[in-house]
Amino acid sequence: MKIGILGAGAIGGYFGGILQQAGHDVAFVARGESLETLRTTGLTLIDSAGATVLNVTATASFAEAREALGGLDVAIIASKALPDNDTFGSEEDRAQLQGVPVVTTHNSVEIPYLAADVFGADNVLAGVARVYATRLGPARVKRNPGPLSLAFGLLPQAEHAEGTLRTGEQLVEALRAGGAHSALEDDALADIWAKAMFVTTTGALGALVDEPIGYLRTAIRGQLKAFMREVESVARALGVNLAETVVEDTLGFVDQQYAEATSSMQRDITAGLPSELDAQVGAIRRMGKRAGVATPLFDFAQEVLEAR
Repeated sequence: MKIGILGAGAIGGYFGGILQQAGHDVAFVARGESLETLRTTGLTLIDSAGATVLNVTATASFAEAREALGGLDVAIIASKALPDNDTFGSEEDRAQLQGVPVVTTHNSVEIPYLAADVFGADNVLAGVARVYATRLGPARVKRNPGPLSLAFGLLPQAEHAEGTLRTGEQLVEALRAGGAHSALEDDALADIWAKAMFVTTTGALGALVDEPIGYLRTAIRGQLKAFMREVESVARALGVNLAETVVEDTLGFVDQQYAEATSSMQRDITAGLPSELDAQVGAIRRMGKRAGVATPLFDFAQEVLEAR
């Protein structure tokens, strides 16, 4: 496959690296230090077996990526949804991707809906990435023990997406060949909202109290559950088919995590760095307004954290 990847951080770097190792043609679209490092040093992947340095195709735009690969079968959008960041690349990038199947990977319930507005619902594969990976520096990614999965599926409003579905099937096989779990999901939005119930709630509440997940699940478990219920209410009002036991299931997943774990959003907020606060918490609030559901806990969380 000819695969363009926007971003070479924890998600884009790691999945792009294993896809290249599996024999596929991969081009990264990056900028700044990441682009320079990819071009001069390569992409460094670190896991329990040690470090592997890959010589990769690094470009500044999807136009360059398309030229370098001789076309594009699919684009994986793995940029971080930070303030003032072009989530889907530049205007030129978005133009280059018209008609190309696009896989989203963000920890934001809003992104698949926005992608449908930009690229058309028939061209979007809404995805959920699960991997404990950390960007150690430009084009340098460490994977920690745990899941390695990228699953995705069509949006409910897709009507003529046969080509996108075939591309998705090919990408599933490519990811599996690279050692990852992958699947085409019948209800991708349910998985995206279920992940947000874990990532966004623990990240927001953890940042508010400046404590890791072990504290959240014991000392203030009731508040954590209340945040999760708020996510559930918005999702159900939007017609997302969440499991009846989704809150209890998510709390059970929280209980399985390393007690000192924190989310990347929480760490960025604590360090005073640009964060995904609006992309994650703000997205829950905006989707709540769309559905006519109040989100007082997330309203409070975002306003307090932005006031710091």
